[in-house]
Order: sequence, then C-alpha cells, then structure tokens
Amino acid sequence: VSSSDRAATIRGLADRSSAPQDFARPGHIFPLRSRKGGVLVRAGHTEASVDLCRLAGLQPVGVLCEVMNDDGTMARRAQLEAFAKRHHLKIGTIADLIRYRLRNERSVERIAEHSIQTELGEFRLYAYEDRVSLDVHLALARGRLDGPEAPLVRVHLPDTLRDVLGVRHVQRAWTMRRIVEAGNGVVVILRQQESPRDLAEAVRVLAAPSQPAVQGAERTTQTEGEGSVLRTFGVGAQILKDLGVRRMRVLSAPKQMHGISAFDLEVEGYVGEEG
Repeated sequence: VSSSDRAATIRGLADRSSAPQDFARPGHIFPLRSRKGGVLVRAGHTEASVDLCRLAGLQPVGVLCEVMNDDGTMARRAQLEAFAKRHHLKIGTIADLIRYRLRNERSVERIAEHSIQTELGEFRLYAYEDRVSLDVHLALARGRLDGPEAPLVRVHLPDTLRDVLGVRHVQRAWTMRRIVEAGNGVVVILRQQESPRDLAEAVRVLAAPSQPAVQGAERTTQTEGEGSVLRTFGVGAQILKDLGVRRMRVLSAPKQMHGISAFDLEVEGYVGEEG
C-alpha cells in the first residue's frame, strides 16, 4: 500500500460525509477514538493530537505516526528531540499541552463542601462535577493540604464487584487510618463507567484460589489498564490542585505517573502498607 493510498484513507476518515461502506477492512490505517475532554481526562497521544487540532481551530481529527530508530525500535524522547533538531521541527510533549490547557480551561468544578463525622473523626467532604462525563467525584480530606508537610494522597477508582463483596474494605480502612495518624491527607474517589473487560478481569482475579482477596485487589489496582491510570492523573490531579495540594506522598506502591508534573504536582514518595 503506497503512501498516497494511505493519505487518501486518512482524508476519507477525516471527512464527515464518509460512511463505513466507503472503506475496505481490514486496512493499513488504524482508527482510534479520543476521549471527550482530551488530555485533561486521558493523557494519551490520541487525545493530544485531537486537542492540538481543536486548539488550532481545525476539525478535531489528527494523525499519529511513530518515529522509528534505525534498528526498528520506537524512538523515545531523547531520540525524538535529536530527530526534531536534525530536521528543524518543532517538538512538544503531552505535559506541555496539559499545562497550556490547565492555564486556560478546567474539566471539573467544585459544587459542594461539608464537614462529616466518621468512625475515625471529622473529615471534610468535597463534591466535584465532571463537565465532560457529568459524573460527580468526591474527596475526603483531613488537616492542612497546602502546609509544609506533604499530605498523604490516595485515589480510588470504582470496582463494583470488590465493593459489593467487601474486598476493599480493609484497604479503605487502612487508608483512612494512615491519614488520621499523619494528620493531613485526602482520598479522592473518582466515579467512572466500568467496561465489561474491567468486570471480567475482576472476576478472574477474585476466582484465582492462590490469591488472598485483599492481595488480589491490590495487585489489580497496580496493573489497571492505561486508560484508568491516566484518567486518575487527569481528573484526579485537577481535584487535588483545587484542594491546594502541590506536594504529596502517595498511598500506594511506586508507579510511573505520566504527565503528573504538568499539573504542578510533585510526588515526594510512596507509602505502602509496611511504610
């Protein structure tokens, strides 16, 4: 398939008047669907390409091309910067795009704030409306979040099966106790739709006889799909920033956080169950 053939396919995909029957499948161009809300919701290359087109006043349709090294491996940032310099190209990062959008727009808005009593004492409950998904996210905070001592932070994603079975109760109780002991911290509870694949994976892990329930839940949390992890950074980071968090100690095992610096958030360390 020639480059001109692929270009014709791309033009067809970008044409709003095109219909499915206009294309032969399978083909050599792989369509991707970006998340509504762009990089503020999912810090991915798909969302970045569409955001750039939208910000430029163009139709929100982008094309992704991977740059390969001579040995056939995918070029990483250092190689891409050298490539851009050699060919006099401009280069930007997803973090750059997130910073720009955060300076000019937001996708969550605080809609309520109340003090509540729990078994472990008083917490502040915040509610945020997601302008993209229309979901309502929650945050439970205690102590000063913008003080000299970095607060403990934990972000929870929905897990219907484990929540119904009470598997995550021990983990949630441990999180709240650690925050009370530290004197300052926040738990962000993000609401989002669970896919059939998410539920199927939860069933598979819980059904494995060799895995204790709580350990299984923690393992799945650490190996969640990229979409769930990056949504945590997009929506969750906006909530943390609104609450005054700048530096934080994350209540989880160490993990890679794509684009977290773009939200002006600094991770000082990770606190596990033995920490």
